[in-house]
Amino acid sequence: MSNNIPAFLSKVIEAGYQLSPEAFNFLLGIPNETAEKLIEKAIIKASTETDFNFIFNQKYLFSLIETPKPIQLPVKYEKIPAKNSLLSIKIHEEVESEPASNVEGFVKYFQSRYEQLEGILKRRVDLKDAISISSSLKQPLKTKLKTIGIVTEKRMRGPRLFIEIEDKDSSISVMASDDQSVRKGLEIQEDQVIGVDAMKYTEDLLVANDFIWPDVPTNQPNRAEENICAAFLADIHIGSKYFRQDLFEKFIKWINLKLGPIQSKELASRVKYIVIAGDLVDGIGIYPEQLDELNIVDIYEQYNVAAELLSLLPKYIDIIIIPGNHDAVRHSLPQPPIPKHYAEKLYLDERIRMLGSPTEINLGGVEILVEHGKSLDDILSSTPGYDFHEPIKAMELLFRCRHIAPRYGQSTPIAPESVDRLVIKNIPDVMVMGHVHINQTRKYKGVTLISAGAWQEQTPFQKRMNLTPTTGIASILDLQTHQCINLDFNNFE
Repeated sequence: MSNNIPAFLSKVIEAGYQLSPEAFNFLLGIPNETAEKLIEKAIIKASTETDFNFIFNQKYLFSLIETPKPIQLPVKYEKIPAKNSLLSIKIHEEVESEPASNVEGFVKYFQSRYEQLEGILKRRVDLKDAISISSSLKQPLKTKLKTIGIVTEKRMRGPRLFIEIEDKDSSISVMASDDQSVRKGLEIQEDQVIGVDAMKYTEDLLVANDFIWPDVPTNQPNRAEENICAAFLADIHIGSKYFRQDLFEKFIKWINLKLGPIQSKELASRVKYIVIAGDLVDGIGIYPEQLDELNIVDIYEQYNVAAELLSLLPKYIDIIIIPGNHDAVRHSLPQPPIPKHYAEKLYLDERIRMLGSPTEINLGGVEILVEHGKSLDDILSSTPGYDFHEPIKAMELLFRCRHIAPRYGQSTPIAPESVDRLVIKNIPDVMVMGHVHINQTRKYKGVTLISAGAWQEQTPFQKRMNLTPTTGIASILDLQTHQCINLDFNNFE
């Protein structure tokens, strides 16, 4: 075959097709490489068509040319709402409780829990007439009554559920026998304070008609005066081999208005606050095989790298960091802030506030309760109908308990103090937890519950647990409308 024949024509002939004169002239007028690729595409498409007449005309070739997408020019924001926001940030400081490590202190701790939650329960209309357990023991048989107690034991005996409750003076047994009361009773946690609507069955046994939780009334949330947002993150795990730094850097680029479609950049321009709900770093010595899963084996360097990454965030953003069980602080709840000794560079950043866990903050008038969420392990692992793929359900249960960590002595360590500081005394507008590495949101009686996702991909432990984390998702809450948008940075290019 002659060398003067264009390469695209050779391909057409070898494939057994022909070109119309118009198509031939069109191909001669475009670059050879482009013409060859177009013919290759035409041959592949024609081979799949049963009624093709073996002649490539100009119209046919034109139909195969992809129209280039218009280039989207970056949006220039003349005014960034978050940068010009006048909204304030307030931290609700809580006075530390006296340590109570002896038996007397232990008793004081549970008396404090009981008294606080009894007060919350008695404010409910359906428990205003509740009597003490000692008074319940004195009532005649078949008397209908209501009482309040702290759960000391829970057990199933056949189809019936038995719960032991006590107050400051006495104790009594409660039996749930019908399906509805048993189902509700199975959600009750040991060491939580609960109300009981019951009938006296024997001298020291009540038959439950209903269980009444401290819970909350339907809440009308506070709203910010400006259309400003807060971003909620958790479980970043800097220092781990599984830390998805690429996704976290996408988040940083997005919040600097350098990544994402126009609509998401508009959202980014309204982010005034970033709240990190624990496990900023992976820590050292948290579990036996951890050393093999670290790429930064020095705790100080882990926090230095964290400070460097956070320094890339816009200067107008306020950053709040609380500790988690991987951070360099005591694991017992409530946790103090991460010590300056370990994270000096973070303390030097004027935008960053290092707080304890749990913490209550007010962002532009919106009340937010933030806690890392270690106690979710106890709920999810021991409560029927709950599992680690739906942490938001356990968050709702804690909220109904009005307590951050109701189960004492399980996997969540609780500091022995004379006052229980884990009672949810004030009803927040938003409650945020992390720890489980699953991103979910839910509204509960007007309160926004946020289970923050992680920035660490699946670890060997999670693989053994058959838990797939939702990695690289940031929850962005509009503080004025309370709409929550979960942005997946896996989808950002």
